[in-house]
Amino acid sequence: MNIREIIASMGLQMRKARQLKKDRQKDLAARMGVSRLTVMKMEKGGPEAGRIPLETWLEAARHLDLLDTWQEVMTVPPDPFAEYDEKLRERERIRKARVKKPRPRAGTEKK
Repeated sequence: MNIREIIASMGLQMRKARQLKKDRQKDLAARMGVSRLTVMKMEKGGPEAGRIPLETWLEAARHLDLLDTWQEVMTVPPDPFAEYDEKLRERERIRKARVKKPRPRAGTEKK
């Protein structure tokens, strides 16, 4: 999912939550301290919504009780291969520590 799709999804969630609360855009905008036009742009989810500051999106989420669901968007998932990569690095370090460079034999050195 790209950023535009995420913003569009967030706008749709915002509109549905507002409508479930039987709120008007004008009322939500007043509680958030923004214009009705800003709320309209956010709900539409177009390119203009991408320019709205994150703080405004979070304020809308707080007023509409969406903050928990939107935190999933902001959470970086753990790397499933991090533990595996760390084990590989440790094995390689141990292998290199065990391998000793051969020393030249006595009497075979070049003069």
